[in-house]
Amino acid sequence: MKLTRVLTLFLLTVAGLLLFAAGDPPPTPASAEIQAELSAAFFERLHRDPGINPLVFDLFTPELDTAFISPDGETAVLWLALRDDSGQRLATEPGLALAYRSNAYWQVILPGDPGWEEALKTLPEGMLPLELSPAPAHVTTGANAVNAPLAGYYLPYAAGTARWLEGSISHFQSIPELGYPSCSQEYCRYAYDFTDAWHFPLLASKGGTVYGSRDSCSDGNPSCTNYIVLYNSSDQAYQIYLHLAYGTIPNKLTPGTWVQRGEYLGDTDDTGYSTSQHVHFMVTDSIWMGSSGYYWGRSIDIRFADVAINHGIPRTCYEVTQFPIYDGATECLGNKFIPRDPSNDWFISGNLGAFPPTGTLTRPAADALVTVGNTPLIDVTATASDDVQVTAVRMVAKLNGQWLEIGPKVTHPAQPGVYDWDVDLCAAAPVNGPLDVAVRVWDYEGNLAAALNPRLIQVDHACPPPTSQLNPAETFDSTAVRLSWVAASAGAGINSFDLQWRAEPGVWDAANIQIVQGNARSTWFVGQAGGSYAFRLRALDSNNQPEPWLADDAFETSVTLPVTCTPDSFEPDDNLILARLLPLGVWAQGNLCEAGNPDWFQVKIETASDYFVNAPSQSGGAAVMITVYAEDEETPLASGQAADVGQNALVRFSAAVAGSYYVKIEPLTPTLMGTGAVYGLRVSEAKDIFLPLVVR
Repeated sequence: MKLTRVLTLFLLTVAGLLLFAAGDPPPTPASAEIQAELSAAFFERLHRDPGINPLVFDLFTPELDTAFISPDGETAVLWLALRDDSGQRLATEPGLALAYRSNAYWQVILPGDPGWEEALKTLPEGMLPLELSPAPAHVTTGANAVNAPLAGYYLPYAAGTARWLEGSISHFQSIPELGYPSCSQEYCRYAYDFTDAWHFPLLASKGGTVYGSRDSCSDGNPSCTNYIVLYNSSDQAYQIYLHLAYGTIPNKLTPGTWVQRGEYLGDTDDTGYSTSQHVHFMVTDSIWMGSSGYYWGRSIDIRFADVAINHGIPRTCYEVTQFPIYDGATECLGNKFIPRDPSNDWFISGNLGAFPPTGTLTRPAADALVTVGNTPLIDVTATASDDVQVTAVRMVAKLNGQWLEIGPKVTHPAQPGVYDWDVDLCAAAPVNGPLDVAVRVWDYEGNLAAALNPRLIQVDHACPPPTSQLNPAETFDSTAVRLSWVAASAGAGINSFDLQWRAEPGVWDAANIQIVQGNARSTWFVGQAGGSYAFRLRALDSNNQPEPWLADDAFETSVTLPVTCTPDSFEPDDNLILARLLPLGVWAQGNLCEAGNPDWFQVKIETASDYFVNAPSQSGGAAVMITVYAEDEETPLASGQAADVGQNALVRFSAAVAGSYYVKIEPLTPTLMGTGAVYGLRVSEAKDIFLPLVVR
């Protein structure tokens, strides 16, 4: 059947429907069975049309959203939803196709087909969406048609929150195979669809009085549209918010009520001519009430004060790359090279709430002394209120000059308006001293009160002290003992350790404390030969808060040191005359026995040069002092020592002439001795390596 004959039959069919009396039942949504038939007919129409642009379907896939059928069941209006290439259903006004029944089969025509406009005009009243219906004859364009753009509007949701711009000029682009346009350019050039993953609260874009509203339509009802309209007398313009959720418009917003910018209006949904939950927002100066029961008009140019691009005009990246440019709006938020990137087109509002939430901490009180003790949790209480609903509270503290959230975000009050919870102060910072605290409150609309009613409190160590535990002492045949431990910070880090010892039997003495760096986990202790010693350890945090000593003055580990030692086989070598001959570059070994016993070495040098004397600790905590003497046996040339017990020693000296030189080795501390206190020794020529200096 040729398309012209199809259209002729279609027009005859719908023209006959105009004979229905005003009291006849209106068109209703088609049954699931008929919708399935209509969906199949739509796709059959697409597949047999050689003019369909396949590139469109690379990004968008149409599907039947809702179909309305005439009272006699012979004519249908198809609302088409779109899914993008990620499977996301676009939240906007549907595309449109028409169908009529012929010989028990449905025939579909698309926008732009011959006779399309005539077909729209002959549809029964109520079957054509208001967005595609002609304006009533008595409606004229207002003065603002020439005075636009209007300024002072803000995105219709709470400051600091971001919503996705689904589309603006997309409404009136001609894509017949997807059922577009969904609205004419006359009506929707300055209309904006904002959406999110779920319903979100709407705030007044600009102040105005309530002109009309409805929220009695059930959520998702395609036959009924919830809305609110505000009139601004200064602009002589009407703000239209469409597709609101059931029962969410505040009862106080009756006609004539003044609404401030940023005041809560209700929640988004997808009531009426909509494919998914969103708000259709536009401003008009030529308003009328359509047969569908909501207000409509010709959109006029407005600019959003909180949209930084295009002089206040929001656009999607798909729109500015795929469609003609309108009003000089060439920019978008995101990556133009990937126009449908889900991270594109999120617009952050600057619409400050007219009635932000309020609240105050009731505990801790101002100037309170907060003592944390062994647990970092403190008890916090607050009161909070809002004109709509408080959704969460949280404690904040001023750290490094900034208010930071600490502790959990509390969403459920202990009783109406009263919140009680615990906060881990230590998790925020190792505070010790004055701290500014306040309460942060979120309301249902998304408004945030950042730091309400701050007060100064005094914190006595927000973090518990660190903990430590000495391991059993590691002993050698030496008066040096190696002590090691494990330790854990409780949040404030570890600054140092106090290692305390006492001779047994004895008492703890504050003079007998060795301070060890906080990153160390071991150290050496040197005692008297034959002595018995007990040890205990405590950690101190970054605030020098000490870990408690063990109760009852208990010790953690103890040792008894050897009384005597066996000298190495090279003794006696206790003076220069008895010095042991040490070949250059050859390793020697000795031990520190007896207490304070020196060892002498003679080194014969044939070439005047610089030389190293290296004396590493090999076992038992050995650590030595080195003195190098000239050939005259009296003149010291160099000296040095190990940094600590168990550490190596290294000395460099200059041999001005060939001859014999002497090295004296002594224990680092007089009591350091033992058969197992073994050190190594080597004298070798110093080999200096000079790297070139590169200047750029």
